[in-house]
Amino acid sequence: MKHGIYFFDRSIFTTAIQDFTAVIKEDPMNAQARLYRGRAYAKQQQYRNAVDDLAAALHLDPFCWLAFYYRGCILRHVDPKRALQDFSVSVLINDTQENFCSFLHRGVIYAEQCQWSLAICDFESVLALDRSVIFAYLSIGLIMLLHLDQYYKAIQLFTDAIEVDPLNVRAYICRAQAYHTIHNLKDAVRDINRAIHLYPNKSQLYILRGKYLMEMKKYELSSLCIHQVAEMDEESFKSQPIQRALIHSFCQNQDKAIDCMCDIIAVRPEPPMYVLLGKVQMKAKKTKNALESFKVATKLLITSGRTLPNTFEAAEMYYLIGLCYMEQVNLLKAFDAFSVAIRLHPSYPDAFYQRGLCRMQLGQAKCIQDFNRTLALCPSHFQAYMSRAVYYGSKGRYSKAILNCNEALKINPSSVRAYFYRGTLKYQNKTYNVAIEDLSKTIDLNKSCILAYYNRAISYNQIKDFRKALKDYGILLLLELNKEILLKVLINRGLLYVQLGDYANACEDFKEAAFYSPFDRQIFQAIGICYHRINEFEKAVRSFNQVLKLDPLYVDAYVGRGNSYMENGQEPDRKQAQKDFLKALHLNPKCVKARICLGYNLQALGKFQKAWNQFTIAIDLDPKCHAAYDGRASVCLQMGETFAAFQDTNAALKLTITAALLTNRGVINQFMGYLSCAMRDYQNAIAVDPDYALAYFNAGNIYFRNRQFSQALDYYSKALQLDPRNESAVMNRAITNTLLKNIKEAKEDFEKAVSLCPFSAAVYFNRANLHYGLKQYELAEKDISTALSIQPNDALMYKFRADIRAKLGFRKEAIDDYKQAISIQEQITSI
Repeated sequence: MKHGIYFFDRSIFTTAIQDFTAVIKEDPMNAQARLYRGRAYAKQQQYRNAVDDLAAALHLDPFCWLAFYYRGCILRHVDPKRALQDFSVSVLINDTQENFCSFLHRGVIYAEQCQWSLAICDFESVLALDRSVIFAYLSIGLIMLLHLDQYYKAIQLFTDAIEVDPLNVRAYICRAQAYHTIHNLKDAVRDINRAIHLYPNKSQLYILRGKYLMEMKKYELSSLCIHQVAEMDEESFKSQPIQRALIHSFCQNQDKAIDCMCDIIAVRPEPPMYVLLGKVQMKAKKTKNALESFKVATKLLITSGRTLPNTFEAAEMYYLIGLCYMEQVNLLKAFDAFSVAIRLHPSYPDAFYQRGLCRMQLGQAKCIQDFNRTLALCPSHFQAYMSRAVYYGSKGRYSKAILNCNEALKINPSSVRAYFYRGTLKYQNKTYNVAIEDLSKTIDLNKSCILAYYNRAISYNQIKDFRKALKDYGILLLLELNKEILLKVLINRGLLYVQLGDYANACEDFKEAAFYSPFDRQIFQAIGICYHRINEFEKAVRSFNQVLKLDPLYVDAYVGRGNSYMENGQEPDRKQAQKDFLKALHLNPKCVKARICLGYNLQALGKFQKAWNQFTIAIDLDPKCHAAYDGRASVCLQMGETFAAFQDTNAALKLTITAALLTNRGVINQFMGYLSCAMRDYQNAIAVDPDYALAYFNAGNIYFRNRQFSQALDYYSKALQLDPRNESAVMNRAITNTLLKNIKEAKEDFEKAVSLCPFSAAVYFNRANLHYGLKQYELAEKDISTALSIQPNDALMYKFRADIRAKLGFRKEAIDDYKQAISIQEQITSI
């Protein structure tokens, strides 16, 4: 017996079995010999003989806990139920530290049978007997982590295992997985780093660290991990050529990845290998080669009956073939491939989705059915919701499209694309404020999203928040834009400046736009209009000339150039303007705008009847053109036909109510002596447009005429606030201040009037009156002399200067002025 035990302890099991057999022959009732021989048989994998000997040992000694334990170990995989019984009897006989392995093995069987609470009890019993058993800590921790969702308890157990054995790599990996589950990625990466420190040559650890870093959005570090794996010379890594190929593909070493896959296929020409090769070739943009690889895979998969099996593997091959055809824009073949994939595997959501895209690009309404089927199979398919939103948006069904974007955002709440598209849909739906909210969220997620800034600027423009719109356009111009978007931004901002009346800045934007699009006539037309608005008429003419070089038949350019010539006010320019208006009418006799401009041109030349005719023709062409009625009214007023002017203005006001038309009717009423009606029109004009300066000025004149000087002063002040360069308003306010004895304010107004209109005799005459009233005769004499130098044939001013000189004691000069005044008056009377 001792001889057999000696060889058993030294693992010489054949000799040991011979010795134990000899003992059993001599003493068939020897339980110890049966036990040892059974264990020796088990070591030599003669499990049937081992079980027989252990059963005999138990028959001879029913309290032999070791026999129960070893028989349980042998039966653990083939008969777990009997193994559990044996382990249970073993611990019943001996539940001390000596037999903790029975608890451990029984716990493993319970875990395999998903009896988690019983497994945990056994592993805890192991730890109660021996606190140094790392396997028990890890087993309980994994059950807590993977099956009971008790993540923090699992972390504590893995921590306890690490305290027992700080060099246990598995404990660090398990704790990293637990940290990852509770989204504590920082600690997860820290534990993986410790594991790598202990085993620096394990490629799987680097891959796991790369995964965690990618989830932390540290893409550069994640990529570095995968590159480290690619450069490793680990034997286990070399023995996994498929993984090596995938890692090379991730690192964008596509040629190396393809070479690896070709080497694999040379040894294993199987369908999955060709599929993997095709995927790598697709990533390398070798679509034609990928298509061939997938076709080879399908041929290998075809059974002897020349039919494809209805498996996901076969469906995926045709799905990938469809993707290749999509890449080649061969939509019909792609459609057929996806249809085959669906036939082979009817529960393939991505195949339905891609077929829906094909149908949408082919203009088939059935695409929506494929998207619906995709979502029925996979309710969390983000792309299907987005594509369905695109489809409904293209059909003008914006509310439905928005609902699909809402569902997409439930799946991916941080999707820039979903927020951006929902914002544009809301803009199309004319809900501008909520569109701005979505576009702002898009910008928060992606600060360089050019289209989000562009669309938000347009939305701000729609809600009249011009300041924010200009800010967004300004930000866009600081970003790197392609030529097309840059041109649109410049044009849109220029139009916004036009809307704000800031024609100088608008002109600069249009000029820059013209640099990028030198053959766009409309841009040069806009530049000409801006120059016209800022009173740079020569530059405006040059811009319109450029338009006409690009398009000699562009009617609006002739009209614009004619208007610019008109503004110069000189006779030759008016003649040139007339030629342009006539040219425009020659090109388009029905151009109402050109008719109206020609009418004003003839009016300026004093040809009132011809002007009246042009306005009348414009009215015949467009009976709803209020500008034509307004122009004819002004001609009638100049011709003394006050009532006709009144009728035309009323006709214009029936078409549209504007401050300018109401003010014009007020002027006509004033001419007709209906001052109360005129005042009512001016007040209505102010109500329609509180920023219309001329209405305030004319109302102030009526108050002045009625000697309501305080009210007149208020209205003149408001008119000047809106139009500071109105010299008539400045002079009238100066006279009003004089009458109200606001001497300081009157002097200031006269100074401003002189600066605005230095060649106006009336300004100097009225200031002379102010100085005369203040007995400042020398200043009065200087002003009246200046007035006479500008207007030398005015009897009243000579008489006034004579009075002033008389006050100064210049009798001879005063007499001469009186004589000159009488002489001028006699000449006027004789005429």
